[in-house]
Amino acid sequence: MKNLILFILFFGLTLPLSAQRFGYVDTDYILENLPQYNQAQQRLKTQTEQWNQEIENRQEAVNKRQADFLNEKVLLTEDQIKKEQEEINTEIEAIKQLQEKRYGQDGDLIKLRKGLVKPIQDQVWIAVKDIAEKRNYGFIFDKGSDLIMVYTDPKFDISREVLLQLNPNAIEKDKPKNNNSNSGNKGGKATSKSPKTNTKAQGQKGKASNSNPKAGNSGRSLK
Repeated sequence: MKNLILFILFFGLTLPLSAQRFGYVDTDYILENLPQYNQAQQRLKTQTEQWNQEIENRQEAVNKRQADFLNEKVLLTEDQIKKEQEEINTEIEAIKQLQEKRYGQDGDLIKLRKGLVKPIQDQVWIAVKDIAEKRNYGFIFDKGSDLIMVYTDPKFDISREVLLQLNPNAIEKDKPKNNNSNSGNKGGKATSKSPKTNTKAQGQKGKASNSNPKAGNSGRSLK
């Protein structure tokens, strides 16, 4: 969602930018107040912990096997030494491959996050678009994006309205702060060129070691 900076609606392609009406939305705030999003985040966390434990257990086992092998090496024949070392190396490589499978750029974590979170982000996008059309906005900026907002006027914030459309019974965790926020134009009419969408692909790759691999935080960007 952090990568969603604006939507071009209605006459966005035909009227001068100075004539456009615009508002802003805090997608982070909206997502944090959606039960389904929090459930998705919890599932991601639980699954990541299970994968971490799986890799950690295998790493500890191979470390122990390696230590035992070194201690007993003097008692083994040359063929036994060669066979044991090959099996240990094979297991070490298998652990590396498992880490890549779980946390690589196209790994299980990325796929799971996309499957759980993207449908929710799409619902937010649809709600934002719907409200923007009703208010005849040409642009909607995302306060939760990388766009730096120095000042925002609360009257142009549609975050609460979007949240209630998605979850009429929403109880807010945190109201968005509007006076000192991230985005740089006052509410009203836009007077500068619209920022380009900044899309960031996030992928995380675990490292084979004795420490626990870490999965990245669940991103919230709308892709």
